[in-house]
Amino acid sequence: MQDTPSADPRDEAIRAALRDAAALAAIVAGEFHATHVGPDRAEYLHVLGDYVADLGGRLEDGPTGPLVAVDGRHIAIRFGPLSGPR
Repeated sequence: MQDTPSADPRDEAIRAALRDAAALAAIVAGEFHATHVGPDRAEYLHVLGDYVADLGGRLEDGPTGPLVAVDGRHIAIRFGPLSGPR
């Protein structure tokens, strides 16, 4: 038994759907959990802001940290592990 993810197309689809469902649930709740784990958050936020701008949004400083403003919505960006049960 190897310690690597299955390359079976069905397993890959299940993993992708699970990741995307978690991201969508967080966005609906008004939060997005960043996947960046490195120390240089400023560079990450700079690049993310460029991509968000290309999509018609902008990165802003919110009361509890950075957030994305797009189409009248504000989505908080959170760093670190997801909290709560998994």
